[in-house]
Amino acid sequence: MKGLFLPVGLILSFISAWFIPEPGTALKELGLIPWMVITIFLINGYQTNLKEIPRDRSFFSALIFGGVISLIVGPLIGLGVAEIFALPAGLALGLIVKATVPPTLSTCIVMTQLTNGFPLWALVMTVTLNIVGVFTIPFMLGMTLGSSTEITISPLPLLQKLMFLVLLPFIIGLAVKKLSLINPKPILLQYLPSSCVIFTVWMALSESHEVLLNLSLPILLKIAGAALAVHLTLMALSLLASLILKLEPAARLAILFTISQKTLPVAVSVLTALNLDIPVGEAVLVCVTFHFLMLFTDSLIAPKLKLASSKAL
Repeated sequence: MKGLFLPVGLILSFISAWFIPEPGTALKELGLIPWMVITIFLINGYQTNLKEIPRDRSFFSALIFGGVISLIVGPLIGLGVAEIFALPAGLALGLIVKATVPPTLSTCIVMTQLTNGFPLWALVMTVTLNIVGVFTIPFMLGMTLGSSTEITISPLPLLQKLMFLVLLPFIIGLAVKKLSLINPKPILLQYLPSSCVIFTVWMALSESHEVLLNLSLPILLKIAGAALAVHLTLMALSLLASLILKLEPAARLAILFTISQKTLPVAVSVLTALNLDIPVGEAVLVCVTFHFLMLFTDSLIAPKLKLASSKAL
């Protein structure tokens, strides 16, 4: 049930934005999206436990390689794929932003665990790269967006916004857990971040209702092809890095899923923080499509990888 909550919610948000966009548009105009983002990272900070950090040399080598692939090479892959597929500016914006953000906040950990990998590696890498990503995203977007779109950004203002929307709430969540000031019900911890993502996507898509109506099947297929190209390329590079580092199979699985997956909440947060004068519905649609295809692809790959890792053991 929990695994279906976000995908089903995203589908419903798309349907609602398509047929009844007025409520979502009105709520966005009230400025609710930034508060959704802040809530997401407050809860994620509260959920994070950093006591059992791996300390072996192979982990730190994997973290460095993975960070370079995810945060530095990833945006360049997004830029290259956007140009190869000749995506319009709005779609290219979504693909490049999605390729620039750090790993998913939970899915890569679950996938690693399901395939008998090292979930603790995936957890610590995810937390670390999400923190580092706050500082790399503005500068990588400043480098890539101007090459593929007519959109230009100033890295420092974006950095300040991401620190306020992502890093500060995350640190507050960690502090609240450390001080044991509150004890939210488990159901709140499980579903509130996903609910905030769903409502954020709904509001952003509702504002771009007219853009959605003009999307054609060839454009949707182009979006899907570009998203898969980025995801599979990152998977290939992750596998190559793990082979170069001579990691054991369980560690390879942690890197494979962590580095190839990209987080939807941070992508939406970045699009919010950019504060562009144009609707970002196309960009959000690319991010959501990327998310669906990423989960679908990895869910097909995971059983085979679990079988292979079991034989290796």
